[in-house]
Order: sequence, then structure tokens, then C-alpha cells
Amino acid sequence: MPSTTSTTERGPSGANVREAQRLETRARVFAAAVAEIGRSGLAGADVSTIARAAGVVRGTFYFHFPTKEHVLVELERTEEVKIVERLHSSAPAARDLASLLVALVRQVVAAERRLGPLIFRDMLGLHFSSTRPIEDEIGSHPLAEFVIAAIADAQTAGRVKTDANPGELGVIFMTGLFALLATAGPASRTRTALLDRYVTTILEGVTAQ
Repeated sequence: MPSTTSTTERGPSGANVREAQRLETRARVFAAAVAEIGRSGLAGADVSTIARAAGVVRGTFYFHFPTKEHVLVELERTEEVKIVERLHSSAPAARDLASLLVALVRQVVAAERRLGPLIFRDMLGLHFSSTRPIEDEIGSHPLAEFVIAAIADAQTAGRVKTDANPGELGVIFMTGLFALLATAGPASRTRTALLDRYVTTILEGVTAQ
């Protein structure tokens, strides 16, 4: 009598196993690449060293990441998702725009401490580099989307000028923040004060009177 046991009940299919192996290999390559860039910087990071650390051949790196820059783009997206989740979980619904932006800046600075200054600076500097993957646009980033939504909400509540464009303002805010963090030197009281003034200056230009 034919078996009625489904493929799923028998266990994972060959395609599922291969996909799981591909994802596991990609995760190893990504972790090794992040570690190497954190030690040597983007320019100094060696793909052969990354491949050896991940236990793969050099070509496997390029199979998963066309360039080292793609590793930093993915790392940035991952960190931004974490930051947005923290902001959503900690922010009351009625929190004002100024508090949200200050909290966002503090979370970005915390990410700098987690990642280390070398890889963080390279990650931000990539926004202003000709080697940044062309398919990556700052306006589609989780943090930019969070800022754009926060500005739009404040505009709806009458706290931001009606003629302001939330999409443009969000991109301008994030681009300026990344530029300051990439050029203002290591964390210090002076840099913290500069970042606070930046938030204040942006808000003064868009707040409804």
C-alpha cells in the first residue's frame, strides 16, 4: 500500500537543506568580514583573510558579497533595524519630535560603541564615497524612514511647518548626522554638545510658529 507520508513529514527536502547551508555559510562569511574590517578598516581588510576565517574559498566571499562595501551596507541596515526597534519600544506615543531625534542620536552613538570606531567611521564614510553600492539609497534606510514618519506625524499635529517635505527633511537630517559623526572625531562632551546643537538647529528651521 503506498505511503501517505508527506515530504514535509519525512524531513526537510534537499532544496531546504541547501538553502539552510547557504544561509549558514553566508552568516559565517559576514561575521568574518565584519571582524576583519573592524580590525583593519575597509581599505585594509583582506578578502583572503576573511575567507580563511570563515572556512571557505575566496570566491565564496564574492558569491555572497560583490564587494567589501556590500558588507558594510548590510551591517548598517542590521544596526538600523535594531535602533528603530529600540526607539519604538521605548518611545511613548505622544513623545515630541525633539525627544525622538535626540533619542535616535543617542542610539546611533551607542552603535558606534558596540561596533568600534574604525568600522563605524568606514560605515558612515561610505555614504559620501563613490564606491558605495549604487543600489543603496539613504531614503530607504530604516532610520531615515523612522525620521520621515516622525516628522510627518509632527506635521499632522501642527508642530512642523505645513510646507515642509518630511521625506526631504528626513534625508537631510540623517545625511547631516552621518557627516557630523564621520568627521567630528571620537566621542567626547564637545561632540555630544555639537550633536545636540545639530538637532536644535534642524528643529528651529522646521517648527511651526
